[in-house]
Amino acid sequence: MKTIAFKLIGFFVLLFSSTIFAADGPVTYAENVVNAVPGTPAVSIPVKVTGFTDIGKFILTLTFDTTKVRYVASMPNPGLVGMTVVYSKPVGNTKGKLVLSWTSASNVSLLDESVLADLTFSYVTGTGILSWTYTFGSECNYWRRVGASLTLLNIDPKYVFLKNGGISNRGAPITYAPNLTPSGPGALPVAITVSNFTNISGISLMLEFDPLIITYQNTFVKNPAFGGNFQVGVSNGTGGRQLITIGWYGSSTSLANGATLCTLNFIYNGASGTTSLLDWIDNIGSCEYADGSGSVLIDLPHTDYFANGSIIAPLVAADFSADKLFPLKDETVQFTDLSTGGANSWSWSFDPSDVVYVGGTSSTSQNPQVKFSGGGLYSVSLNVQNNYSSDIEVKTNYLRVGTAGLWTGITSSDWTDISNWDNYLVPDGSIDVIIPSFALYWPVFDGDLIIGFHCNNLTLSGPTSYMTVTGDLSIP
Repeated sequence: MKTIAFKLIGFFVLLFSSTIFAADGPVTYAENVVNAVPGTPAVSIPVKVTGFTDIGKFILTLTFDTTKVRYVASMPNPGLVGMTVVYSKPVGNTKGKLVLSWTSASNVSLLDESVLADLTFSYVTGTGILSWTYTFGSECNYWRRVGASLTLLNIDPKYVFLKNGGISNRGAPITYAPNLTPSGPGALPVAITVSNFTNISGISLMLEFDPLIITYQNTFVKNPAFGGNFQVGVSNGTGGRQLITIGWYGSSTSLANGATLCTLNFIYNGASGTTSLLDWIDNIGSCEYADGSGSVLIDLPHTDYFANGSIIAPLVAADFSADKLFPLKDETVQFTDLSTGGANSWSWSFDPSDVVYVGGTSSTSQNPQVKFSGGGLYSVSLNVQNNYSSDIEVKTNYLRVGTAGLWTGITSSDWTDISNWDNYLVPDGSIDVIIPSFALYWPVFDGDLIIGFHCNNLTLSGPTSYMTVTGDLSIP
């Protein structure tokens, strides 16, 4: 895995380049083939670009190991007149090299995903990485014509603008960071899992997180399949975030799909926010796997091989139920909190508000007991909170309080006025009606009253109770 370390060193050197550029250049990438059969004589690798706008010149250098892949031919984009692809054979231990170059008297633009050149290789064995090379005399650059001059365009950091490709009979393992919702502050193990982990001899991974939300405890548990060279470190990342670096090399090792690579031990606090993303940082050499022969495996596009995760604060969701939906006045109703997400604060309210909390409960109890003084429809609201979020559930007209069919006559003598009935509901043919021995107003039914249609039964409950029917009283 020393090769990976050298790549990282080269990356950091580039970050401190003091060259001043006119603007950003295109993004260039070679395709990846990960299902090639060894001995295949012709594998097509398109070199594509995005952001190729007003370009007057480019020189791009692609290197590869000729023991893994061998150059066969190329077909430049016919719209780039005069473009050349020059192949240099390896000398000694150096790699084979292709230089794609083009210069125009005027700027040219191409649509995104346009092919600069279609390269053909024969596939020998293993993993043949096609690497854009810009050191040791090699060059990868774009220029734009400004008047009679060519102005160099920025393509730093190189790993953002130059995407390597390759040919192999397999891709790298797929690495997963988890999506976790802690129940609250405290210890938080974060398990990194993998699939397609077959005959691997080297690992280099980098995971970025927010230390204000989760704090790495500098302890981890590795899969017992790995030897003593397994290491995990922490360093500063970007924008106040931190980086976990996971590294290992050893004899060829395989793991079952879904196996845990290692478990990183964090403390979750969440005090300064609710979520910490767990992002795999792939700047060429920072996230790579090597196979049993030491060849770095293809892992592009990045999102196909590295699944980001997150630590998300538990979001509370309010809900509740009542043991009676049609209680009588002054009958105790038990409310039960059904909220999820670890609520630790409750606030109940009712509309109308003429309720009495009983059984030692209050409006801030988790499961209050309530009596209703008035009749009719009541809406119920529950506002819940945990350490990170709040939520409210409102159930409109959730309960109907009072005795069905009991005349109160508190408003007028009008039979059809709902406020004259104990549960604020004018009876229908299914309801037994009771006219009590006392009422502020006695009922007047305007028209014909039909028993079985306007009420199920009609009872005058005392010698003083009475009602008026202006039409006929029909008793089937």
